[in-house]
Amino acid sequence: MPEIPEANGEIQTIELVNEKTGEEESYVVHDVVEIEGETYYVLQAEADEDRVLILRREGESLVTLDDDEHDRVVEQLEEFEEDDELDEDGGPER
Repeated sequence: MPEIPEANGEIQTIELVNEKTGEEESYVVHDVVEIEGETYYVLQAEADEDRVLILRREGESLVTLDDDEHDRVVEQLEEFEEDDELDEDGGPER
């Protein structure tokens, strides 16, 4: 199980097994966030920068999201991003 990345500037990667091919794939951990009491990992495939996954931590595993949960998490991540942009632009902090 991957640990939450340290805030020391190092790039954190994890290995996941592709369920279709059975091969290991490396992912860069872009963010780990807590939303509605759950921990979510935002990952980007090293081999395909266009491939981004959002997985939920469940015990010692990372699990895929159903469509409704995925949509809720993406919406919340977009709100976090908007808040960060406001903070960086000198806008009001929340």
